[in-house]
Amino acid sequence: MNKTTRFLTDNNPLGLKIIVVATGLALLSLLPLLLYILFGPADGNPIGLGLLAVAGMLLGLVGIVIGIIELLLSLRR
Repeated sequence: MNKTTRFLTDNNPLGLKIIVVATGLALLSLLPLLLYILFGPADGNPIGLGLLAVAGMLLGLVGIVIGIIELLLSLRR
């Protein structure tokens, strides 16, 4: 088992798992735009990649907020 699978299947709090997955989603949605900036043409205009990055970051932010709320509620119990 690799570290990611072990982390997600162990008895870690659900809120922490949600935070990690949401952060990964946000970073993965940003990756195509960063790669285009690094290796794409200098005069390119990556509108679709920018929209993908914005949507992924918003979903990641919502997931992080939900994860923090879940983590705080589970620590309170």
